[in-house]
Amino acid sequence: PMLYAYFGSKEGLYLAYIDRTGRELVDRLVGAAGQAQSGAARLRAPIDEFLAFVEEHRAGWTVLFHEITASRPLAEEVAQLRAQVAGAVCRMLPSGSGGCTDGAAADGIAHAIVGAGESLANWWLAHPEVPRAEVTEWYVGLVQSAAGRRLPDAGAR
Repeated sequence: PMLYAYFGSKEGLYLAYIDRTGRELVDRLVGAAGQAQSGAARLRAPIDEFLAFVEEHRAGWTVLFHEITASRPLAEEVAQLRAQVAGAVCRMLPSGSGGCTDGAAADGIAHAIVGAGESLANWWLAHPEVPRAEVTEWYVGLVQSAAGRRLPDAGAR
């Protein structure tokens, strides 16, 4: 009864969770990117932060990705969150490689990077024996390829 008093429904609870954790995710991504100096570190830091977020919110992440197809309001809320994350990713990409100043291609590349990250995170949760650092490196390589060029200090950790 308390759940329904606060959230109105199971859907309301999910929407509140998406809103709260979505803001946390975007803030963490932007913060991690802002703290890094070099191109590769600027890319690696938010990717590692994203995977740390997934690791910390394992149960919630799993529930949301199984529930979002069941409800239109949830799917719409997750789509808005994806758009926010894609916007943050777009701003992190360097100019000339699909960065925000590069027009429509930038939006498409950013959404592709976000979709790949979601898929990789879901795979990783099913394979917890793979260290986060290794998954981070895979994702860094994927993002570098999607961005169309290698970032400076790509081999640096």
